[in-house]
Amino acid sequence: MADSYVKDAFLMPQNLVGLGIGVVGAAMLPFTGPLLLGVAALEGLYLVSISKNPRFQRMVRSRRGR
Repeated sequence: MADSYVKDAFLMPQNLVGLGIGVVGAAMLPFTGPLLLGVAALEGLYLVSISKNPRFQRMVRSRRGR
């Protein structure tokens, strides 16, 4: 996982909180199956887009010590 930053994006505390809020919010509504799938898809798209951001990549590299 040399240049993959998706894991780092996923493990950021604010992203985990956002995912948790989305899942809890979708679970409280009827027809939760499609909503949970939609929340997961949107979160996946967000994580991929943030992981490709050069600024995010520089921040992660500085935390890793490279």
